[in-house]
Amino acid sequence: MSPKQKLFMVTLLIIGVHSLSLGSLIFFMTESFYEFFFSSEVVNPFFVKQAGLFLILMGFFYLVPLTHVEKLSRVAIVTIITKVCAVVFLFTNAGYSPSPFMMYLAGCGDGVMAIVLSITYVLYTKEVASDGVAAELKP
Repeated sequence: MSPKQKLFMVTLLIIGVHSLSLGSLIFFMTESFYEFFFSSEVVNPFFVKQAGLFLILMGFFYLVPLTHVEKLSRVAIVTIITKVCAVVFLFTNAGYSPSPFMMYLAGCGDGVMAIVLSITYVLYTKEVASDGVAAELKP
């Protein structure tokens, strides 16, 4: 395994574990999460828990390429798109939150994840294409 492949896989792992952890925290500790991050009580736990469940499922999705990175590395493109969509959503809807600052901070975090994953994906796929290891990655 090359250093670029390791970096790509570690990036995917970190993003997946982040989403699983955050989603689990939101889903299983809804009130505590809301109180700690927003200094507010949950008005409607259904939708907050739904967001937590969504993050858990996305976390599993982000980890899928790790099972066979040579064939599934393109799944990372969808991960990058979801992170960019998250940034747009968080920045444009922060005003609906009890703590807009936390939404902007989360958006920045998702933006950093999208950028780092984009860089590691390009480095890995260029390496693979130049080595001729995976013809499906070549244009």
